[in-house]
Amino acid sequence: MLTEFCFLAALTLNEDERAVLRTEIDEWVKCFLPKLERESTRTEKCRLIASVERQKFGDDFNAAEWRFCKFVRKEGIIFNDDKKYELEKFKITSFQKKILRRNPNFKNVFFGRSEIKEETGFWKLNNELKNKIISEGGEAIIFLEKFGNLKAAVRIQIFDAFLFTTKFGASELKWKTNLISDFEKAENRNKKDKFVVPIHENIVQNFANIELFQLDDEKEEDCLGWITILEKCDTNVRNELKNENLDLGERKKIAIGLKNGFDYLYKVGIEHFDKKLENFLLLGGVVKICDFGLVMEYTGRRSYRQIGFCRRGSKYRNEAALFSGSPGFSSQEQLIARYGHEENYFYFLFCDWKTSWSLLYRPIDEKERKIIHKRIEKCNILDIHDKSNVIENIKQIISLPNISNSFCLDDPNLTKSCQMSNLKQKMTKCVNLDVKNLTKNILDQKWSNLCVPISVTTLLRFSIKNDLAFVDKDDKYTFEKILTTLTMIVYPRSLAGLNLNPKEEEIQFQKNDIETLLERICKKTYLRESGWKIIRKQGKKKHSEIHKITIFSHAQRKLRFFSSTFSHWRLFSSNEKN
Repeated sequence: MLTEFCFLAALTLNEDERAVLRTEIDEWVKCFLPKLERESTRTEKCRLIASVERQKFGDDFNAAEWRFCKFVRKEGIIFNDDKKYELEKFKITSFQKKILRRNPNFKNVFFGRSEIKEETGFWKLNNELKNKIISEGGEAIIFLEKFGNLKAAVRIQIFDAFLFTTKFGASELKWKTNLISDFEKAENRNKKDKFVVPIHENIVQNFANIELFQLDDEKEEDCLGWITILEKCDTNVRNELKNENLDLGERKKIAIGLKNGFDYLYKVGIEHFDKKLENFLLLGGVVKICDFGLVMEYTGRRSYRQIGFCRRGSKYRNEAALFSGSPGFSSQEQLIARYGHEENYFYFLFCDWKTSWSLLYRPIDEKERKIIHKRIEKCNILDIHDKSNVIENIKQIISLPNISNSFCLDDPNLTKSCQMSNLKQKMTKCVNLDVKNLTKNILDQKWSNLCVPISVTTLLRFSIKNDLAFVDKDDKYTFEKILTTLTMIVYPRSLAGLNLNPKEEEIQFQKNDIETLLERICKKTYLRESGWKIIRKQGKKKHSEIHKITIFSHAQRKLRFFSSTFSHWRLFSSNEKN
């Protein structure tokens, strides 16, 4: 290995220099791969279904629409939700062929998209690597690595469940090393510019990306993972905001940097859909956008995949196909394929930690709204939703007195991104697919009181059907879609109770009482509409929305009645115990 990886961060190298650097990285990979070992709780069936998510369809729209798949002879077929309408056929990959050869009973069988088991496996690392861990997420783990005198982050990202397990070890892999110096800077969305990648001051720089393939994937058509060498940053914005380490000037600089970074990404054809505070890093006071696991990519450039900015598949060409997000930082479009946009991160930049969460999620009445509005006006803000106006005119960080932390998602594990298909799978364990006869054991809710949003969802569904006489012909208001909107957008809660964010040491959950959730359904917060209005508008098109506002005269009155009754019941129970 070179004494110093002097070429690693260079944007421009000649052919000989790139060859030397590539050889050195390949030697490092040979030594590094055998150190990676993990366990997976998923099955061969899970791998086969997940491989369809990596498929490039003839029509990218089908990535959002398919619900079932089937493998017949040399073709895969995707179907809609009733298994009757064939959306598209595709040629199966060598990876899929291999699984089908080992499991002939998988042929000509319908597999549901939501049948992928949740992953509760873990990494089995030696002490050397354990001591180098920077962070660990659902699909990726990041280490600190030293290349000569250069400290860099190394991100391992898993696309296939068996990768680095005893069933699919390093000896069965081949790889391709891509260097940042292989490409030029992307300036637009012109599809003719094939050898370009995102390069910007406010985007974390990938120095090199190693694409992993199974040995017999001759055409390298199905990448199963990445090892990405990228610049090492100092900290993330979430930590700095929570610990109140940033003054107003620093916050303004971060806001401007994020705007510039996201504007550039959009200009070159990438839309980022995981805009949570953990994904904004700081290096020497400069903000850097990272984590491109949830993106929509408009250009189809292979170079973006090669350097580690976007995965292969139509799923990443259609935001409605993502079906993933982070609680409190997601749009309805990416979660349930319904229009609705959220960019909550901006409010955190100009409020103290507790105030940010409170303005977003604490239900208030009109009197309190006016009081809050006056305090915000004193900060020289005319319209808190006008980003340019806030950045230019704000005079002090917004801080409300006597704010509770019950609305804060303080544990970073609570804002991990999660797949909505896992939620669907948990729901199907219940009777007749409509979440009835729920028990604490079925959902392993521990002490999270997740039965609260489940119960409220049931109540809303009952009211929509019976009080409003609304017929949901297009399945826009299914149980899982309403529950997803409730727990991810309206009133973000920990999903650990459904094991969507498995973490054994997580022993605390946020307050999740029925009074607050019902109040949130009925009332606006300072920054958001009432929960009912958000849910009511989750129909993708105007004709499929619930237009009747009579929920206030029927269902909402019922919600308030239940809230009041529940409060009195709790008070009575408490007095009985005393």
